Amino acid sequence: MKVNLKDGGTLGCYARNLSHLVRFCYTKKLDFVDLRHIHIDEFIFQLCQETDAYNERVRNNNTVKSIVSTTINFLMWVQENIVTDRLIAGVNQPGRRYQIKLKREVYALKTGRRMIQDTFPMKIPRSTRAEVKPISTANIRILWEKLEASRIDAKVSRKLQGIFSSTQQTEHLDYMHRRRELQLVLLEATGLRPQELITIPCSDNVESLRKSQLILPTLKGRIDAKLNMRKIPIPRSLAMKIENFIFSYRKKLIERLLSCGLIHSEEDIDDVIYLNSESGREVLPGAAYQEFWRLNERAGIKQKNCQKMFRHRFITNMVKLHFISFMDKNPLKTRHIITESDYRTILKKVASFTGHRSVDSLWHYIDLAWDELDAFTHSYEVKELQDRMKSVFFLTNELKGDVQIVAGRKLSSLTVEQLYAKLKQIEDLVLDFRK
Repeated sequence: MKVNLKDGGTLGCYARNLSHLVRFCYTKKLDFVDLRHIHIDEFIFQLCQETDAYNERVRNNNTVKSIVSTTINFLMWVQENIVTDRLIAGVNQPGRRYQIKLKREVYALKTGRRMIQDTFPMKIPRSTRAEVKPISTANIRILWEKLEASRIDAKVSRKLQGIFSSTQQTEHLDYMHRRRELQLVLLEATGLRPQELITIPCSDNVESLRKSQLILPTLKGRIDAKLNMRKIPIPRSLAMKIENFIFSYRKKLIERLLSCGLIHSEEDIDDVIYLNSESGREVLPGAAYQEFWRLNERAGIKQKNCQKMFRHRFITNMVKLHFISFMDKNPLKTRHIITESDYRTILKKVASFTGHRSVDSLWHYIDLAWDELDAFTHSYEVKELQDRMKSVFFLTNELKGDVQIVAGRKLSSLTVEQLYAKLKQIEDLVLDFRK
């Protein structure tokens, strides 16, 4: 089994699946070797019935099947290697009655060969793909407003209070705020996966950003597949924002950690844009998730709202824009006569941006995109408008945060100049598009 330092790899998946069995046995005060068929039925029922804070199932049927399969394999291993005198799980035979009765299934492989497998009989069907729900504009606005409002009350940890000077504490809080901003910006503007956010390379992107391109790792449930990169075009305003984060906030963080002895040299720094604020290492997936979850909680959003929903929103917009471009080039085509080959051509282009291996994974975005295609006719104008409006949105939120920080204090000439520059950027973005 492959072990990965971040998620445990195959072994990590195996351990996560078995953790459910451990909790079940602990609650029931049962040893593994004492499990019976009725216990596994109850175990499956509990896995299917568990819901989250939004009253939605924690896991679908496919996940339940995977957990049960791992459980049965584990019990058979225990039976063969530890308690060889017990018949815990298996297919009943004359003179051999097992505590957990399995059934033997034969699968025909594409190669023509057959595979025989002993499985636990379950009546739950395979899951269908869950409905894709892009994040709403209203929820994005709420997240940004709460992010800016929470900036005033932010404090560094007690550990850092004893290490950093007051100036360094202020700069550190500024880094944390800009990092959270960057998280929201990149999730919406690039449609990257949450795991990809924390592994965006730094040095490789320095030159690429000058060309308004961003190099992203293409990960699919894995943390170690960093050699598989994709390059996507981004608005110049976004490229400048990332460059500013790298050469200002990230650079100052490294200098701060070095000066206070929290790291010994720049060799201790991971070559990623998104850095842990105390170690300079790559942020763990769980930490990035918790950071977004806390922001979501502070925003008071009751319905399900996760980072993946930014990706769904981005992909829907990408499919929509490519539909418009295709219709412009093929004016005789309509929604009702576009062929499957046409759709695959369109989705293949989208996949190059989103990092999907197969266009089949994008098929369910077609209806979502068509439902939104009723207001514009030219893809370039739509794309240009979306990019500019996003830039205006980001700039206005930065302004709100800057005003809150200096509220009640006399504005310095430098602060006035910075605020004026941002207002001028907003004005230019709007005026340029109206020309």
